[in-house]
Amino acid sequence: MMSAFKRIFPLFVMMTLALFVLAWSSLAHADNIKAVRAFSNADKTRVVLDLDFEPKYSTALNDEGATFIVRVNDVDNYKSAQDKLQLESRSVIKKFTKNLSGDDVRYIFSLEGSGTPNVFVLKPMERRNYRLVIDFPHTATERAPTQNAEVKVLDQKTAADLIGTGAGAGIPPVRVITINEADAAEDALLNSLSTVGSDGIRTMTPAQAQAYQDKMEQIRAQQAAQAAAAKQQQQQQKAKVEEEVLDTQAPPPPSPVKLPEPNPYIIAIDAGHGGKDPGAIGKRGVKEKNVTLAIATQLANYINSNPRFRGRLIRSTDVFVDLDKRSEIARSYKADILISIHADSVASGASSARGASIWVLSNNRAQRENSKMLKGNGQSELLGGVSEVLSSADQQNPYLAATILSMSSDNTRSEGYTLGQEILDKLGKFTKLHKKTPIHASLAVLKSPDIPSLLIETGFLSNRYEEIQLNQPNYQKQIAYCIYQGIVAYHEKYAMQRFNSRVESAIRTGAVSEVTYTVKKGDSLSVIAERYNTKVAIIKAHNGLKNDNIRIGQKLVIPRL
Repeated sequence: MMSAFKRIFPLFVMMTLALFVLAWSSLAHADNIKAVRAFSNADKTRVVLDLDFEPKYSTALNDEGATFIVRVNDVDNYKSAQDKLQLESRSVIKKFTKNLSGDDVRYIFSLEGSGTPNVFVLKPMERRNYRLVIDFPHTATERAPTQNAEVKVLDQKTAADLIGTGAGAGIPPVRVITINEADAAEDALLNSLSTVGSDGIRTMTPAQAQAYQDKMEQIRAQQAAQAAAAKQQQQQQKAKVEEEVLDTQAPPPPSPVKLPEPNPYIIAIDAGHGGKDPGAIGKRGVKEKNVTLAIATQLANYINSNPRFRGRLIRSTDVFVDLDKRSEIARSYKADILISIHADSVASGASSARGASIWVLSNNRAQRENSKMLKGNGQSELLGGVSEVLSSADQQNPYLAATILSMSSDNTRSEGYTLGQEILDKLGKFTKLHKKTPIHASLAVLKSPDIPSLLIETGFLSNRYEEIQLNQPNYQKQIAYCIYQGIVAYHEKYAMQRFNSRVESAIRTGAVSEVTYTVKKGDSLSVIAERYNTKVAIIKAHNGLKNDNIRIGQKLVIPRL
């Protein structure tokens, strides 16, 4: 009996644990309606359902447009989902109710003066959840023609185009009616100019038929004139709207600055142009040199808020720096990567070009720069020990030196391309992209064979929309934040992994030694890492630490670099 229990008990524990994990997983991925909110403007009332899942839903428009129902399927919090909605006085929603059908939630909207609702789903972006959006367009609430009122008959498309312009909501001098109402007006005219005989057939005299024909021609001429006026008004309204660029929401501010870790990852940030070189100038007078400096400064703020990184500006004021000098400054900073910030421009007449792009050094330009380097122009300044290898190899075998430099250059350009792709992925979630992958080009600022380098075109100053956007402080911050997110993603996926791999290989081969350290009062991981010239991440990985907490007396194995 006891042996049977011993066999069954582990199985029971495993089943219980599996059920617990399943229940936890279900809870962690619950499909909930988080909130329902509404707001109105002159043209429409918008209702937004904030969801933490991609919704399956259906809709229905009943009671000749007076009732609209949206049904969201398979909702986990169907009982506690919001059942009240705060509405403005100008909203076309007059009543809001919630109804349940199993675990489906039905929201019922009683409408007055609304056109056909438009329903769509917005996918998660900028840390927002899924959103189910319902737009109720505002139309005239009183459509029946008043007696003695002049009726102007418009086709359905023209009437729809006038919605929200102030010319189609029963406001003089224009009275817009639907096709059905136009038919009713024509029937009324026909009835007024004809008589019904004893046989039930309606007839007209020749004079009545002529009067009917004349009146119908007047209505159609009036309709054509009104349509032309509406089109002109719509074009004027559209021209005004095209000049409007909405304010950009600010990204999260940089975190408070913490003590930097030993050997931080250094990013050199080059603000393009400057001083006597303004760069591109938009039609509104926005200068590229000012935009690039603003974005570069914000990027440095984000980078320096992360203790793993150190951001160094090539220029921090409006000064001119020679192109060849910029990579030399980055090298003097011992930069791990170089990012050059620019704003694009195209010839007049092509102002429709827009969007961000990233450029990396082409193979041909890299080969030319490598040839100059082999001739002795700047060999000794290269980073990462490349100069010593080149100097030694050049004395024995110039072909070996060329091969080593080519390999270093190829690796550097590959890293720059990979970093560029990570940044593009982040930028694409905020703004338009001109190109979805990095572009190869011959650019002087990217020529360093020892520093992964890339040039970011943040948008087109020659485009009238993007010129306005690029001059907005919050838009500049958002661009900087996206670039920073790309750097973090690249560092976590590639740079840190390669570094850890090299350390682990060195430990296995004995090239790097290990020491056992006992934690004392006042110690922290950053203090210990600096003492042994290593990194906090390496100590944590080597000792299986999940956080930065350590205790007095704890023994840590430290790889000595």
